Amino acid sequence: MRIRPATPEDCDAIAAMVGELAALFGVAAGTTGDILRAEAFGAVPRIGIAVAEASQGVLAGYLVHQDSFSTWRGANGVFVVDLYVAPQWRNDRTGIRLLAEVARRGRQRGARFMRLDLDAGNEAGLRFYRRHGFRTLDHDRFLVLDEPGFIDLIEKS
Repeated sequence: MRIRPATPEDCDAIAAMVGELAALFGVAAGTTGDILRAEAFGAVPRIGIAVAEASQGVLAGYLVHQDSFSTWRGANGVFVVDLYVAPQWRNDRTGIRLLAEVARRGRQRGARFMRLDLDAGNEAGLRFYRRHGFRTLDHDRFLVLDEPGFIDLIEKS
């Protein structure tokens, strides 16, 4: 298993895995290979993607991340958007190797922490992250303003 930065050619396979991840939680993924290529490899890249490549170029998993900043910590960090490993490659350290590679790259850019959110029903994911030192913070809550409210906020201010 080789962990490496994604290439534009990987984006269609990554989008398919995003769909597999979303299906696990009963939601539809809106991401396409073209969207990932634009966001990761466009004129102003907004995301980074690492992939786990098995033999013969087959992708076994991916990790999408963004740079982050915490005023409370006074530090840069890495925000993990998605981490997915296909079922046949789970339990072989692929997930932790993806996290470690992204942490290493983040550290080179000055990051001092990693943060992520997790679907409330993802108990296996919670066990995985806790096993590797992640913790929940009682004072944090994840909130989202979806597109209709987002547009409303812009138009009403």
